[in-house]
Amino acid sequence: MSSTGASGRAEGGQLEERVDLSAETASKISQARTLVASSPSNLRDALALLAALEKRCRVGNDTPSLVRVCEASLDLCKEAGDDEALLATLKNLSTRRSQKAKAIGALVTKCLPWVVDEGDGFTPIVIAEGNEAAAKARDALVEELREITDGKMYLEAERARLTRAMAILKEAAGDVAGAADVLQEVHVETYGSISKREKVEFILEQMRLTLAKKDYVRAAIVSNKIQRKTLEEEGMTAEKIKFYTLLTQYHRHDKNALELAKDYHAIYSTNSVQEKENELKEALT
Repeated sequence: MSSTGASGRAEGGQLEERVDLSAETASKISQARTLVASSPSNLRDALALLAALEKRCRVGNDTPSLVRVCEASLDLCKEAGDDEALLATLKNLSTRRSQKAKAIGALVTKCLPWVVDEGDGFTPIVIAEGNEAAAKARDALVEELREITDGKMYLEAERARLTRAMAILKEAAGDVAGAADVLQEVHVETYGSISKREKVEFILEQMRLTLAKKDYVRAAIVSNKIQRKTLEEEGMTAEKIKFYTLLTQYHRHDKNALELAKDYHAIYSTNSVQEKENELKEALT
């Protein structure tokens, strides 16, 4: 391997050898784009060109160039409108032998705006009614991204949001039980890269779906993941009201009048409810 731009071999604790392929990367990406621009049928040839370069960047430990090649490969598929090639390319690149974590992270980050809203990170993008092919491609991409992020701590936040997106899709399709089950796969309370509010919102969704599924035992277990003192913190009013509203469903089913009264009292004593007459009446009924 060429020593140009190298940083030394990984012997005795030294850094791994790194070859600078930035110039070649810029040239090959431009060449690949030109191929596809001349004819979409050249997509396979363009991807093959970048695949060979991807291996050199990966083996040569040129991570910045590797990330650029991976992102460019996905961009070419997306711009060509070839959903099948996009899915296959994503899967192939993410499962390469000794693939770099930064490359995998870049692949996931690149694809997220194509399947979920960039605002909240979990609402599936809207597909025009009747465009079943686009909806199927979106759903398949969400599932593939979930598969890629599975077990990777540095992508736990992305996996949680993608799982929530999958639950939304399943519920919209009428599969409430499936939505509840897929959401239960994520133990978001153990994730350190997600904010406290997002954790609470995620668990509230788990509660709502398990109740919709009429799995009251699981709903009670899930409810215990939320600390009551957290709901008393500033800015958590909406989450507090939703939490105790969901609990009313459980305690009504359980025929526990005392706990049901406590639920309504917790809602009633919330400042925002006290200040709004219509919400006050709802809390008392």
